[in-house]
Amino acid sequence: MYAVEMLNYGEPTVLVDNLAAAMPMIKPKQVLVKQRATAIDPYDVKFRQGLMGTDKATPLIPGSSVAGVVVAVGAEVTAFAVGDRVVASTHLKSYAEFVPVGQSLLAKIPDAVSDVQAAAVVLGGQTGYQMITKDLAVQPRDTVLIQGGAGSVGFTAIQVAKWLGVQTLYTTVRGQAAAAVVQAVDPTLQVIDSQTTSLQAAIPAGVDVILDTIGGDTLQTSLAVLKPTGRLVSLVDTMADSRVTMGYLQSNGTQLAELLALVAQGQVIVNIADTRPFNAANVRDFQTRQHVLGKLVLTFD
Repeated sequence: MYAVEMLNYGEPTVLVDNLAAAMPMIKPKQVLVKQRATAIDPYDVKFRQGLMGTDKATPLIPGSSVAGVVVAVGAEVTAFAVGDRVVASTHLKSYAEFVPVGQSLLAKIPDAVSDVQAAAVVLGGQTGYQMITKDLAVQPRDTVLIQGGAGSVGFTAIQVAKWLGVQTLYTTVRGQAAAAVVQAVDPTLQVIDSQTTSLQAAIPAGVDVILDTIGGDTLQTSLAVLKPTGRLVSLVDTMADSRVTMGYLQSNGTQLAELLALVAQGQVIVNIADTRPFNAANVRDFQTRQHVLGKLVLTFD
């Protein structure tokens, strides 16, 4: 089969085409998915750079998002059948024509959702959904701040918070272009340009809940506007404050299906920046782009 392999950890040049990659064998609780779309996520870039560890032997097939059609099922698979359109967040192996996926990670793609949209939300979007609905357990009465609203995590988190009924919602961005993107989703959203406005000036009364997608100094400054009884989840850092916890994606099909239902209903909009055919050159190009507003997705024809 055709795949993009990672020969070693390092620069984008380690990503190369392999026209004769081995066809994967599925286990009893797995399905085999014929790929239609895979997204580029920050995790993919960090993994290639070795920032997520270098314990996995190379060469390997990287990639963390699968959207396609089931072409084979394992003997113990009960919820999926050949022909189902499915999506999942995998740990590696998605930069290939065919991907083995455990059934617990899978969700069916609704008819109203495209393969590109599904691939785009599977990692960052699912993280934003989980942080708002579970880790932070946001309630309609909460006042909420999302740090980094133009990123894939924050962009989804904003929309899920509004869907839950949050009335007072703030987000930070950098620059007018990013502000326009998030404001277009919800004109009532209170957008703070972190380049020109301090949090304390913008939110003098403080907030109940903060989602930090940035870390570093941003986490420290966030605490200045978090109420004494508030709660903060950071995806990047932690600190010795009882109000702060660190969050990470616990991907599963049930959670992903809930998010896809919101996409199908138009409650969550998916922002696509660019799509290109799947090949090593386009993977390398997409992985080097910076400050992109929206998702970059590779499609299989």
